[in-house]
Amino acid sequence: MPSSADPALRKVFDQFREPGDPEDTMTVNGVMKFLPAIGVGLEEETVLVLAEALRAPTMGEFAREGFVEGWKALNCDTLDKMRARVPALRISFTNDEATFKKVYLFTYNFARSPNQRSLQMDTAIEYWKLLFTHRFQKNLEDWIEFLETEYKKSIAKDTWNCMYDFVQFADKDPELKSYDVDGAWPSILDDFVQFSRKKNGTEPSPQEEMDIS
Repeated sequence: MPSSADPALRKVFDQFREPGDPEDTMTVNGVMKFLPAIGVGLEEETVLVLAEALRAPTMGEFAREGFVEGWKALNCDTLDKMRARVPALRISFTNDEATFKKVYLFTYNFARSPNQRSLQMDTAIEYWKLLFTHRFQKNLEDWIEFLETEYKKSIAKDTWNCMYDFVQFADKDPELKSYDVDGAWPSILDDFVQFSRKKNGTEPSPQEEMDIS
């Protein structure tokens, strides 16, 4: 529903929209000017927090409606207010699990090319590095090595979504000792756990496998 903030936010949107952009779209050049203007680095995870909050349709693009409605929900209608809000958004990504989960699940479609059914592996890896800045640190290097040397395929949405729960699990059990390969995890994670255990010499004994099952 229109409010008094709408004209101000539309003005900010148009301030950064390039002359050749579609009427209701801010494309990559405008986005690359807008983010630094509010104190957000182009390669920091806060970009993803903003993209989710403003319902960005894809990388390097904002739509007018999502931009206006998103900033209204954050009670910001000027660049100064946006700049002042950024530190809280940055902290929420690290400290608020609900925000992290929402941003994480949003990122798959955001990062995927519009004409692709799945996410290219190299792209997924770069986003996982960004998203897992403060978690999964004991396993991330092995996960990337497994993808690049063993898996070598694009990433399905189910795999992406399951990784949220797996990272929660791995942060509590970095050696993956209690992982049950006969459980409900997808086969890619079964394969990764076997790869990680073999690499790190943490394969369970037959008795331990029985205890897990």
